[in-house]
Amino acid sequence: MEYGLKDKVVLITGTNNPRGIGAEIAMAFAKEGAKVAMVYKRLDFPYDGEKTDENSFDSYYKALSEDSSVVEAEMRKITSDYMIIESDITIEANIAHIYDQIENRFGMVNILINNAGMYAENDTIFTITSADIDTTYDVEVKGTIMMTHEFVKRFSKRAEGSSTENETLKQRMDRGYRKGLDTSNIPSDLYGRVINLSTDSAQVFAGQIAYGSSKAAVEALTRSIAMEVGYLGITVNAIAPGPTQTGWIDKELEKSVLPSIPLGRLGQPQDIANAILFLASDKASWITGQVIKVSGGHAL
Repeated sequence: MEYGLKDKVVLITGTNNPRGIGAEIAMAFAKEGAKVAMVYKRLDFPYDGEKTDENSFDSYYKALSEDSSVVEAEMRKITSDYMIIESDITIEANIAHIYDQIENRFGMVNILINNAGMYAENDTIFTITSADIDTTYDVEVKGTIMMTHEFVKRFSKRAEGSSTENETLKQRMDRGYRKGLDTSNIPSDLYGRVINLSTDSAQVFAGQIAYGSSKAAVEALTRSIAMEVGYLGITVNAIAPGPTQTGWIDKELEKSVLPSIPLGRLGQPQDIANAILFLASDKASWITGQVIKVSGGHAL
């Protein structure tokens, strides 16, 4: 399949786990000839260093605590058109700096993939804390919104070249989404895709109430933002993965979860990357506001 992604600039968050979805997405875009910007933050989950040789939460947490050197070594085998930025997307001042660095190297970002994630352990109504909620929502919801806000702000400024410095994004959006905008003068080379990551159990995720509800919020904002930016030609969609092997599912957990997956296997990061390539491609130009489960039938 020809995705039409050559020389497109893609920004992906959450990319330092070598076996993770973010890293796999980055490799997939690089193989299609895109220019890839990877953003990550090292996370501080406790893990037992003696239990990291096989799939386990310890292995997964170790990967999340490290830098992106392993991912970068793999990326270098594919392309030189990549860059890696270590930054915290929950800090608003960092976001414009991330985009500035990418634009200085590659030009305007065409495709934003909000993959960075966070969850709390013991995430039940019996054990949840205010700090757990804040940490989860800061990454999953606020980070996704603010990364998208910056993407749309820069895109719309270029698309609507006539706007003044003092005109706010809301005023520009009002002229378009609410009142109709003459799009005949929008540059034909503009290309806008936003793809968010949810989870297939977002609507009912007992045992992960902060994480699950934050992903439900991501699905809701996906639909709302799609409506707001459609006049610019930007599509906004979400992928909701099922149980995917990124290093955390041990043999015992795999055995217990497989009966709930109609296709009878765990997901692999490539399964998710394949769906994202399609949504980012020119083949998906009339798909927006959708949440697509890529889950082998899990949580139908």
